Amino acid sequence: GTFAEEMVRALKDRNIPVAGRDRISMAEHLAVMDLIAAGRFVLLAEDDLNTATVLKGPFIEMDEAALFSLAYERKNCIWDELAERHTEKQIFNEAYTYLSKLRVRADQMPPYEFFSALLMEGGRKSLLARLGPEASDPIDEFLALTLDFEHDHIPSLEAFLHWITQGQTEVKRDPEQSEKEVRIMTVHGAKGLQS
Repeated sequence: GTFAEEMVRALKDRNIPVAGRDRISMAEHLAVMDLIAAGRFVLLAEDDLNTATVLKGPFIEMDEAALFSLAYERKNCIWDELAERHTEKQIFNEAYTYLSKLRVRADQMPPYEFFSALLMEGGRKSLLARLGPEASDPIDEFLALTLDFEHDHIPSLEAFLHWITQGQTEVKRDPEQSEKEVRIMTVHGAKGLQS
């Protein structure tokens, strides 16, 4: 829980290599939350809180001042405001161009292709730069889940996002993956590794 996250943060603050926890709840991992936010944005750009989350997130990295100037005293939703004012600042233009491309793709691609394209075009690099290499496992598992979902369901982005957020999917990391990093494990996981 919270203690494990604090332990990871404390180890990183002291420059001790850490691989993170042995088990991760998918919907609670920051990388997955950023991917879900991007998916929700393309489905409902009028959701101002989610749009602001995407703008501040690793894919765009808009700073507080730029977001404030865009959102404060706006007459429309943040997305409409960005569309109207995208020529004012370079970050507005970059954000508008990127998010417009995502919205077009969402209409044409099933979930796996949509998220795979997002990650291949710099999304994975952005997530790993912000969250560290331990985000790689949840990202890969998230993509695998998109394929699992498409195998058993109609490949709809909205249905997939509902499915992933309602499920209690947990990722178990391979304990052999990192030999020179601290791995934070549950007692149960540590006993299994010991045996």
